[in-house]
Amino acid sequence: MDKEFVVSKILSNNVVICEKEGKLYVLTGKGIGFGKSKGDIIKNENSIEKKFVAIDDEDKEDYFKILQNTEKSIVAVAEEIIYMASQKLKEPLNSHIHVGLVDHINFAIRRVSEGIDIVNPFLVEIQTLYPIEYSIAEECIHLIEDRIGVKLPESEIGFIALHIYSARVNQSVSDSLKYTKLVKEIINFIQKDLDISINEKSLEYARLISHLRYALQRVDRGKTFENFLSPNLEKRLKKEFKVSKKVCTYIEKRLGKPVPDTEIGYIAIHIARLNDSI
Repeated sequence: MDKEFVVSKILSNNVVICEKEGKLYVLTGKGIGFGKSKGDIIKNENSIEKKFVAIDDEDKEDYFKILQNTEKSIVAVAEEIIYMASQKLKEPLNSHIHVGLVDHINFAIRRVSEGIDIVNPFLVEIQTLYPIEYSIAEECIHLIEDRIGVKLPESEIGFIALHIYSARVNQSVSDSLKYTKLVKEIINFIQKDLDISINEKSLEYARLISHLRYALQRVDRGKTFENFLSPNLEKRLKKEFKVSKKVCTYIEKRLGKPVPDTEIGYIAIHIARLNDSI
């Protein structure tokens, strides 16, 4: 017997909320909601089976609240975005994005309609650290304008990219933002300490902030990696090691966790490459 999904809410012609055996599902597909009503049965045909996305039980209550307190059109476009991102990435996203992204888009649209500027001081870092997610988020902004008629500012591309990235790696958006913010603080610290101006479009900059992101995650999770660096490296890169040690001390204070000596050497190398490129 075919599995059957019971329609509980029609969000748009393209997005339907269904229930089956006590679980909540989002069904996204062109025209899938056309002519449907609450209580209708949708058979799990092979052609649409992969379009069913389950909402985890731990997110179910919050998602119901979102459905009750948010305009259907906003929930619908957020679900289209989630489906599109998952298809482009060819991987499922953490269920919590169904709550977090809807809530964020709803808040962003409200602020824009009220004439409130949305500032994202980490836009460059987000674009460099998460280029794939950023590219998808650019499409999302156009989809929101097409569906809702509201043009969100460029700053929102970064925030939406963070939601997509966080859902990919099963990390909270606040943690993703914490690392991104700390990377920016470190870059500012390095520029000030060396009295240099870093080209944010350079390959050396991209490599440095990418290394810093993973270094922060390793430190935060108590992970280390083997040191393959030459023992004489510190003698050759005295200035860079001095700056790197200051950076690692700063990281320790911000994260409240010790930074292994191996991190000092690798950060020093990236600082040296950055300095040589200027």
